[in-house]
Amino acid sequence: MRIPVPLAWALLTLTFFTAALLRGFHERTPESPYAPPVVGSLLFGAIFLLLLVSAREWQRGAIPGRGVRLGSLTPILLMLLLEKWFSLTLYPPLFYAWASAAASPRQLDAQYPGVFGVLLIGVSLIVAFLSRPTARKTWRRARPARWPVAAAATLLVAGACYALIGGLALLLGGGLRLEIPARDDVFVWLVVGQALLAFAEELYYRGLLLNEMERLAPRLGVRAATARRWVALLLTSLLFGAEHLILGPPWTLSLQRLVFTVSLGLLLGILVMVSANLHFAAGIHAWINWLLLGVAPRFVDGSGQPALPSGTYIGLTLILAFVLAFLVQRRRWGAVTTAGAG
Repeated sequence: MRIPVPLAWALLTLTFFTAALLRGFHERTPESPYAPPVVGSLLFGAIFLLLLVSAREWQRGAIPGRGVRLGSLTPILLMLLLEKWFSLTLYPPLFYAWASAAASPRQLDAQYPGVFGVLLIGVSLIVAFLSRPTARKTWRRARPARWPVAAAATLLVAGACYALIGGLALLLGGGLRLEIPARDDVFVWLVVGQALLAFAEELYYRGLLLNEMERLAPRLGVRAATARRWVALLLTSLLFGAEHLILGPPWTLSLQRLVFTVSLGLLLGILVMVSANLHFAAGIHAWINWLLLGVAPRFVDGSGQPALPSGTYIGLTLILAFVLAFLVQRRRWGAVTTAGAG
């Protein structure tokens, strides 16, 4: 079955919008009174319908004609909706089945991101089978062999950030000192859990969704390479920002959070494209999470109060990460050009 390109765009946009809303408003999703919530929701019904369409399209094969083949859209539509179905119906019961009954609410809050990250990695591995080209490209950027380089690069960026701030403070005569956070009962969970969550989100958003959207763009009429990348970056970044949005007064804070997360998603996506290393983006992502949660070292003044807001560290970290990524890319391209000339 083939559908017009405008209809394909409408279907894709509505699915992105629905996936974003489901994260915050899934309690209001109607459910059938005759089936359990896991299989009785409208979300499951949409997934089941898409699976039937996908199976039918695979059976019939490519059909020439105008417009967009519906089977071309089903992989990314299923990637969006299957992840939401898993996370909204299975993550909470699996987490509470694993968590200790004696854990305090604070410990549970610290543990959940780590468990969420592990489960999201598992779901990403499942939905990767929906598109082999996307799975192969994501694997190239997330190979374990790329992790040591990414870890070293992340440490270099973080160290350079502290060195620049500390050096500037010394030049200005400020009495700042670097304070190491106290290691309480949730410190390890915050560090490890946020690292797992950061890698999982990079694998899903800047890996599978970004690559699949970039692969799909030419079939939707976006054929220029640069335009394909920007369409994929903007859609996945808007989704990332909307899914992290917490609505409620003060509304200016909600707007600031939305702008921050959309911008962060966009910058991390560009970083992945420049570095071709999902682990590096995940390292920077985790570092930003640690800064926001107060588990990373920070400069304090003589009274022990933070000398700088988290945004200063985050902005400098992102600048240094891009400088390093562009320097490495330039050196790589220079080596390729030299080898070709030889």
